[in-house]
Amino acid sequence: MKNLLPIAASCLLAGGAIGYIAGNSGSDSGNSDSADAKSKPAASGSSRTVSGSGASGSGGVKNQKPRTYEEVAAMPGQTDRIQAMVDLYSGMNSEEFANEAEKLDNLPFSERIMGAYVLFAAWAEVSPYEAFDHANTKMGRTGMFVKPTILQSWAATDPKAASRYYESNKSEFAMMGMMGGGRGGSSGAGTIAGEWAKQDPEGALAWAKTLEGRDQEQATVKALSQIAATDPERASGLTSGLEGDSLASANNSIASEWAKKDWNATEAFVKGLPADQQGDALGAAVRSLANEDPTLAASKALEIPEGDSRDEAVESVAEAMARENPADAAKWVVANGTEKAQKDAMRDVMGSWVNQDAAAAKTWAVEQPEGEVRDSAVSSYVMSDTKGNPQENIQLAETITDERSRGWAIGMTTMRWMGEDREAATEYIQSSETINEEMKEGILNGGWGRGRRGR
Repeated sequence: MKNLLPIAASCLLAGGAIGYIAGNSGSDSGNSDSADAKSKPAASGSSRTVSGSGASGSGGVKNQKPRTYEEVAAMPGQTDRIQAMVDLYSGMNSEEFANEAEKLDNLPFSERIMGAYVLFAAWAEVSPYEAFDHANTKMGRTGMFVKPTILQSWAATDPKAASRYYESNKSEFAMMGMMGGGRGGSSGAGTIAGEWAKQDPEGALAWAKTLEGRDQEQATVKALSQIAATDPERASGLTSGLEGDSLASANNSIASEWAKKDWNATEAFVKGLPADQQGDALGAAVRSLANEDPTLAASKALEIPEGDSRDEAVESVAEAMARENPADAAKWVVANGTEKAQKDAMRDVMGSWVNQDAAAAKTWAVEQPEGEVRDSAVSSYVMSDTKGNPQENIQLAETITDERSRGWAIGMTTMRWMGEDREAATEYIQSSETINEEMKEGILNGGWGRGRRGR
């Protein structure tokens, strides 16, 4: 059971939780044809015990493993509840896991998320075939969102078996690489290789080389990234035989990990790469360096050739700088970033600035010349200033020139205003010429914004 918490957390960040809570889980026990899965002994639970008055629903039961999720939910302390959830699911057999999966539908929104991931991670340690069977036959469309958890938990204990299942059932994981978006997404092959490399780096790489296309690239990069986390020099010597996108992605990953440990060695590694790979690798390294040394990263970001890699590095540097001094971060990114980098960086810079000095953040945003950067700064300010005067923020949001950004900022602020002063907010909504009729109706009925995504 030692793997459950990091696996649950990583899968949540990968985006599967969002999809899972959009639907309902199944309720019946799944069946399996695998004798191996059924014969695997249950992992032992930890020593954490239920305590406090909420543990039993009456006077409390101390020094006792939780017997139901109700006991877990009644406990004070989120960390204790998570650990108690691990205890609850430890030692169960597959039928018991199936019964517990049925109860997930009745849990509150947030509890269902973590409950699902801890449960299926635990189930995969005991009987991965039956966990997959349940997801495939009892959960409908939403089963796809717990499959990454099952696969990762299985790979953490038996990567060879997990890889055989994956290769025989690839269609089950077709959407997996799309979860999380951006750099956070990982394919099934990448997930297995990352866990495999923690146990047997050479074995993980050997398996990756047997794959094809995107699977090979993802698995190779994940394996090398895991190796590079502890020994980047070793990882850099294991790229022979790779070519094209696989080689470039692997080098980017190694540079990113190396930058956390030794910048001089990282620069030497990047300079030894083919010329057409150096810019992207340096960009990956600078993004990583920004969290360790934003000042050094700020100077190195300007050495990256113009393009997406430089823009992303500039954004990362501005975000890191803003944690300590958002005013300097804003000044730096405006002086050194492209319009795209400036606009995208405003989201994080203004968010930090509002938390530290909302008045200064507002003054700076208002003073920017009309255009996309000002729109982004004002929108980010309005969205971040949850303690400010909503009427004043709406008036400021009305100056945003981009229609979509303006509508979202006004809509979200008006929704907050409805919770503080419904009468005044309603009067504004009904008389506003900025909000369209559909948005007005949605806000007044409390349904606007559901299923939408802000900029």
